[in-house]
Amino acid sequence: MIAAILAGMLAVASPMPLCPGADISVTDLQIKVIKGSARAATADRLLITGVFTNVGAQPQQAGVTQHAELLRDGSVIAKQALPPLASGVAYPLQFRIFRDTSQRTDPIGVLVRYVLDDKRRAPRNNCSGTNDSLTKTF
Repeated sequence: MIAAILAGMLAVASPMPLCPGADISVTDLQIKVIKGSARAATADRLLITGVFTNVGAQPQQAGVTQHAELLRDGSVIAKQALPPLASGVAYPLQFRIFRDTSQRTDPIGVLVRYVLDDKRRAPRNNCSGTNDSLTKTF
């Protein structure tokens, strides 16, 4: 019984193995607000940066087509191409949106997600879909 408990503790304590192929993960999400002038009725500019990291054991194949999307309220409001990533490489992408100055005190919720365009190449270029998006409220 003690051996079973120790085995369970070791299983929890050991790090998860890397995905055997490439695995793109959204690892961070940040926002920067550039305030517009309320007197001139200009909108605030929101710069939302998502960091995409290949947390898998292998690099992605050259020429793989993929992109990142920024969503608000379930709708895609911006897209950007994402280059193939080597294992361990983090790549930041910045999205720019505008928001009326009257909404400054309102929280803003966003979702950033990774999309592999060629699904037939998924096992080699993104072997896990569990970490393909990140949601945050600022």
